[in-house]
Amino acid sequence: MTKLWQERLRRHQLDQFKYLRLIFNDNFVLAFIVLIGALGFWYSNLLGTIHHQLMLGKPIVILLLFLAVQVGGIATLMEDPDSTFLLVKEKEFYKYFKAAKNYSVFIPIVTLALANFLLSAFASRAAGMRIADIVLVAVGLIVYKLGFLNVNLMALYGRDHFGNFSMKLVSNLILIVSLILSVYSFSPLMVIVGVIYYLFLNMRVKTLETSGQLQWKYAIETENQRMFRIKRFYNLFTDVPGVNSKIKRRKWLDWVYKFIKPSNNNTYLYLFARGFVRNNEYIGLFLRLTIIQAIMLCLIDSFYISLIVEMLFIYLVGFQLKPYFKEVMQNLMQRLYPISGKMKIALFTKLSTVILGIQWIVSALAILYKFGLSINSLIIIAAGLLVLIFVNYFYMPRQLKKYLD
Repeated sequence: MTKLWQERLRRHQLDQFKYLRLIFNDNFVLAFIVLIGALGFWYSNLLGTIHHQLMLGKPIVILLLFLAVQVGGIATLMEDPDSTFLLVKEKEFYKYFKAAKNYSVFIPIVTLALANFLLSAFASRAAGMRIADIVLVAVGLIVYKLGFLNVNLMALYGRDHFGNFSMKLVSNLILIVSLILSVYSFSPLMVIVGVIYYLFLNMRVKTLETSGQLQWKYAIETENQRMFRIKRFYNLFTDVPGVNSKIKRRKWLDWVYKFIKPSNNNTYLYLFARGFVRNNEYIGLFLRLTIIQAIMLCLIDSFYISLIVEMLFIYLVGFQLKPYFKEVMQNLMQRLYPISGKMKIALFTKLSTVILGIQWIVSALAILYKFGLSINSLIIIAAGLLVLIFVNYFYMPRQLKKYLD
């Protein structure tokens, strides 16, 4: 079973590297570096405004650390045919899952270490915690998370219950209580609780080795859901086989199409607009980025960071619309319409202009709310408009022509 895990892991890593290579292209890396720099500058300015301990400082630290512990689970790499072809190996699967658990500890540990590192300055200033306290809490959380992975392993065998209570629920209650006591009074408590919790679950999980009661359906469905979430993220940047967006009617948005004149020249504009409104992936992406951008612009005081956020988010939405055009072009039935490729690009660009225009108006309102009617706000709004024009009339047409070619 260990050999089976190694083979699947090798195949899985090759598959992930293929998509990561496509995602981390020059455009994404540049946008990511700029965004991280802007957030870092904003965080630095925020810390500069904190001169004494805040009443909500410790609750915020507790909440963020609790959420950080929830990141990561066991990547089992189970496949649908396993329940049929590997049923006879059921009792040997414990070794397979043990190897999977050892592989899965990397992301939770890195996440917790990074979260504690980034929070350390805020925890010191706003929550009044000492560096030693922050380090002890971080170590305790990492040990606790290693134990928590055993809960995921026990769930695969249907053993994740304390009487009538879910072990995950009980574990989270223990975690939140331990965090509160550690942050407010005795920081070594998190280490003590983490070690006891880890040892306790380690003893319980060893009984699974001889149980042979693997919950095949749950194990396979859980892994399929995990992989679907990963592929759905990859699908934002490139085409991923097997990832289909959900379609919803959204009858209440039918009034949007009344602005499209029913003529032969607007055939594809109507098609693109209908698809965008009904497609959960693209309309969801647009709404999420627009809302996040508006919230950030309402909170950020720095002119330069607001300028970067305004330009970056408009570019990102425009960049993410490209795969939608390719998705429509791959449908062979659309070729029945006697519309030239040049007209298709022009109509898609028209839709893109409307979408980015809505985003630009929302962001402009957020900027005016924060900076008022000033030179700074006008410069930021004008910069966003320039990015909109660049994306729709210079960048987008050239990129879409490649899909038609």
